[in-house]
Amino acid sequence: MIAYRPEEDFLSPPVSLIVTPAAPEAGKTVTLTATLTNSTTIALRGTVLYLAVDDSAEQDGLGDLAPGRSVTRTWRTRLADDAEGRVVFTAHALFDVHRHGSDCTRATTPVLLPYRSLSKAFDNAGISSADDLTAANIDGSNSSLSADALASVGLTPGATVTYGGVPFTWPDTRPGSQDNVVSSGQTVLLSGSGSRLSFLGTSTWGDGKGDGKVVYADGTEQAFSVDVPDWYGANSSAAVVLPYRHISSGRDDNPVSLFTFGVDLTAGKELRSVVLPKVSDGIQAGAAALHIFAMTITTIN
Repeated sequence: MIAYRPEEDFLSPPVSLIVTPAAPEAGKTVTLTATLTNSTTIALRGTVLYLAVDDSAEQDGLGDLAPGRSVTRTWRTRLADDAEGRVVFTAHALFDVHRHGSDCTRATTPVLLPYRSLSKAFDNAGISSADDLTAANIDGSNSSLSADALASVGLTPGATVTYGGVPFTWPDTRPGSQDNVVSSGQTVLLSGSGSRLSFLGTSTWGDGKGDGKVVYADGTEQAFSVDVPDWYGANSSAAVVLPYRHISSGRDDNPVSLFTFGVDLTAGKELRSVVLPKVSDGIQAGAAALHIFAMTITTIN
């Protein structure tokens, strides 16, 4: 058996992790399958494998693992009934490489569970106050909507506003708090039925274009696409225009626009969820992103 020499670089052996099903749901059982392969030239002694979901973990003693050998372990666990959003599954292996030292290797598989409401999915702070301009960053370059400018058009925390006959509830949040979701393919649970699912939001760094889908209670799906204009300027198609915005250096007296958009629904069918359009993977200066502040189901005669 080749001995470990501390002067050599030690490349940790790989561990893989598969989560089944790949799109789990709250309250359901998932299976974690981890495989540890000893790709080194020495034995991994006293190996222990930990399989975990968030803060809950189970360990399995594997003993010594000879060079070239692989070991696979599975663990079934039930997700909490109220689990939502990003859940991280982890496989972590700890082992001795000689009498006085140990090493480890790990793999993580994050899964995005459906959110129970749009507000639970909020992941971006887009509104700032005049006395704390950098508390929000809607576009990756420290620009933001002004709380005072929003109030001047009736968009105060928790306010109900109507655009084009569609009522929306503005986020009931304080400036600097997460108040919108950057539309990145998240699933949000829905209930009820109607003729249209409408959104209130805006895009930064260009038009927000992407595809989403509505899922009905009977399992059928309906795809839709959005193309939301950039926020900068007084757009003639805007639902509402704000007189100015905030930038990191102060007030920018150029107007910015918010828009309504959405998808017509199949009448009479009960809704289960909506998969928000995949526009970006977050905010980044120079890259288009779509921000959703509110959504509502309506029946339009």
